[in-house]
Amino acid sequence: MRGVYNGVEMVRNSFMNVRVLLYFKTQIAGYSIHCRSKLGRVILTLRNERITWAPYRGEDLPHCSTWHKSPELEALVIELKQHYASDELFAIDKRSMTQVDNLSFFILYIDKPDTPEYKLLKEYLWGVQTSYIGGINRQIDTNVVPWFCPKGGHLPTVSHNADNPTQFIETLIWETLEIDIQRRPNNLPKGKGMFKPMSGLIQYGLQIKYPCYDKVPQAHRIGTWAY
Repeated sequence: MRGVYNGVEMVRNSFMNVRVLLYFKTQIAGYSIHCRSKLGRVILTLRNERITWAPYRGEDLPHCSTWHKSPELEALVIELKQHYASDELFAIDKRSMTQVDNLSFFILYIDKPDTPEYKLLKEYLWGVQTSYIGGINRQIDTNVVPWFCPKGGHLPTVSHNADNPTQFIETLIWETLEIDIQRRPNNLPKGKGMFKPMSGLIQYGLQIKYPCYDKVPQAHRIGTWAY
């Protein structure tokens, strides 16, 4: 079976009034997405041409969907990997490529699940994701002014038992790189951009994905990112 489901809205029935938004694309049977929202675990499973689901808030599902890179981002990833493999790198660049919180580490190992570096990267991403989700939700619960503002007031938590428990932060990284390509097309392929720590990129991504203002104040901006 081959199927493509992307942004299709389904209404389970008027009694339950549960909207199911399918934000996934697959070409083989057996693909599933598991994540946790405030109303319980989301389970979308495609098997033998049958779709099953559990209730959830429709807006939560994009946090769990796999990011499909644009041709521009695919080309950038290829260019970065070629540069990372170059014999002309400085010692500081080579050292950056061994640091789990560096963009180069993410680009090099996020698609290599059979390596120890991938496992280390996933542990790092889980810790970062958990800290940001827990931190912002705690700020909101205690009426502390947040530095980014999720729609609906909270970010949904994710189960560590999900198929890909770090999908939210991975999607945020890819999405932020997509935006940076649009706003600064010549930034990453040159200079220090290829070896940026991911902390700034993630913070910038959260600010522009969940803005608290129509325009982010200068004092709140992260580094040299384009707002």
